[in-house]
Amino acid sequence: MKKALLIILVALAAAFGYTYYLNRQGDVDQAYVKANLGKPGVVVVDVRSTEIFNGESPREGIPGGHIARTINFPLADLEKAGAANALTNAGITKDAEVILYCNTGKQADLFADALVKRFGFDRAKVKNYRGSITDWVKDPANKLEAATK
Repeated sequence: MKKALLIILVALAAAFGYTYYLNRQGDVDQAYVKANLGKPGVVVVDVRSTEIFNGESPREGIPGGHIARTINFPLADLEKAGAANALTNAGITKDAEVILYCNTGKQADLFADALVKRFGFDRAKVKNYRGSITDWVKDPANKLEAATK
């Protein structure tokens, strides 16, 4: 009985580790984002709310605003009717490389999973900027843009 339980626990741990590894395959860093901003065939997407994209701070310690030359497509909008057409209209297409970011990378992970599982995107073309805005602002040379009033 103990041996069977141990085998089950080891199998579960292995499955979790493999799933974690698969989710991390598409991670990119700040240098990758900078090197690809504005490149043809690459779209960089802020998946946070429009208010945060436009400059509202989501919480203490995380500034509002967005990385220049990026577009906004809030994670919540993936649940709306017509989301597939809205993605295409925003330039988030299956033939593009899509780099996603948010505050820390967690919402971007959810967005990436939705693109792959619900909308049929190729996982190899969907990237998550791990660390996202919290990583971006660590470099004082990196500025954020906000909507002009």
